[in-house]
Amino acid sequence: MIRVLQVTGMMNRGGAEVMLMDILRNKPSDVHFDFLINTAPEDFFSKGAFDDEILSYGCEMRYIGTQLRIGPRQYIKQFKNIYEELKPDVVHIHLNAKCGIIALAAHKAGCKHIISHCHANIKFHGSWLRNFLNNTEVFLQKFLISHYATDYWGCSLEANKRLYWPWIRKKSVVINNAIDTLLYSQVDYDAVKKVRESYNFPENCIILGNVGRIVPHKNLAFIVDLLNELHKKGHDAALVVAGRNDAPQYVNAMMERAKEYSVDNRILLLGERSDIPVVMHSFDIFVGSSLQEGFGLVAVEAQAAGVPCVLFKGFPQTVNMNLGLCEFIDNFDVNIWIKTIQDIKSKSNNITVEDIMSSIKSKGFDAKENARSVSGMYEKMLM
Repeated sequence: MIRVLQVTGMMNRGGAEVMLMDILRNKPSDVHFDFLINTAPEDFFSKGAFDDEILSYGCEMRYIGTQLRIGPRQYIKQFKNIYEELKPDVVHIHLNAKCGIIALAAHKAGCKHIISHCHANIKFHGSWLRNFLNNTEVFLQKFLISHYATDYWGCSLEANKRLYWPWIRKKSVVINNAIDTLLYSQVDYDAVKKVRESYNFPENCIILGNVGRIVPHKNLAFIVDLLNELHKKGHDAALVVAGRNDAPQYVNAMMERAKEYSVDNRILLLGERSDIPVVMHSFDIFVGSSLQEGFGLVAVEAQAAGVPCVLFKGFPQTVNMNLGLCEFIDNFDVNIWIKTIQDIKSKSNNITVEDIMSSIKSKGFDAKENARSVSGMYEKMLM
């Protein structure tokens, strides 16, 4: 039995968490996962979206305060205690620019196999001082990663380039953020119809969709501008977003702008959903205006549902499954976005489910294959 300690944040619905859950569901029985959740101490008793399912697989869940809240010294001490209790063979860290101190803690605890896994092309926005402090932290964490991690993984070449020094990057590997293609190919179309009807938009309304937690860098405010321009040009369109609201102030300002445009009645925020394949099928177009994405798994999910994607260049080109369903735009000119949406809207009609599944599998983005591959890499480490 190979025991792996997955070091994560709260297990809610995000790209890294969804990927990790797909590996958990599809891994071989001789690989066992436990989870160490990094969060604020006052949130230790909060439940993540996936907690019940994780526990149902027989995994242990432990909690530790974040590095910022309890400090590096206390973090290392508490980590060592948890490590000695769970006795993992591999420590797999999923916390991007926080991986360094955790790798140091795992090394001090005696672990010989420590994976730093970057799930984002890390970028910062804000004041000069804030950017300076954030980049200084990344520099220090990169130093610790290079000394104490033993394996270097990332969701894309861009993510690996950001977190690993050049000599470390040569040893790094890209682990695809994969999806369960069957969930999207075998969706219940009666459920899709009910979900779409629940939006209460006119039948001929174009549904622009987005999935993911709402934070400023997802740039949903631009889609509000896009929606306004579509209405001015006589196109009835709506925006539906499925995901946790992690930026209430940003969302309030966005909705105020929508109200000024008189399109607030064409915006629906669904919150977190457990039926993402059904919701994804309810969209006409997936619109991704994110300023940055480590990988952008949602764009692959959209293509798995046969939904055309119009994406800002913040999404890496690797999300394109070569089905003719992806268009990338390198600016925020609403007229270019509108023309692209009109051009791509008809492209999904001639693509079969077989074409979609075959393409996604051939590119290495099928969850079952990915789980086998990752489990094989754990096994290789222990040889």
